[in-house]
Amino acid sequence: MIAVAVLFALPGSSCTLAPETSFFSKFSVRQLVEDSKSSSAFTCDPAGGGGGGTGIGSRAGGFGGSHFNSHKSDSVACRLKSNEPFDETTLFSALKLEVERVLHENGLQITDNGSSGAANFYFAYALKNVRGRVQVSGTRIGTDYYDLQVVLDETGD
Repeated sequence: MIAVAVLFALPGSSCTLAPETSFFSKFSVRQLVEDSKSSSAFTCDPAGGGGGGTGIGSRAGGFGGSHFNSHKSDSVACRLKSNEPFDETTLFSALKLEVERVLHENGLQITDNGSSGAANFYFAYALKNVRGRVQVSGTRIGTDYYDLQVVLDETGD
């Protein structure tokens, strides 16, 4: 009886494990800013703005494996320090180095990267049968705030 219960439990348990990489599941734009040492020109505390994220995913699975498409976005608005100059190019250079470091730390291979301006960049990455992309962009809001947005997508078989 126990063997039958274990036999039925195993296929179901494989569908409950998150197929996304740990980079995808743990990524936080607020943590990115803190870790990159790029936040000297602004403050991202609760008074400086909030943060949030959404996740959308789809999965199909069975005995032959599973396929998934996952999407996640995260953003944080930070208050600019009025007595310090703000340089987007310096900010995004630091953020790009930090994202690259974290990707490598998580064992991900960077397959492509690029940018279409000073306030954005992306990395495409892979690990075994998982392909992903992380895009970071920023927008100045008025004279007092800067909004950082991150969009992550992963697919796998």
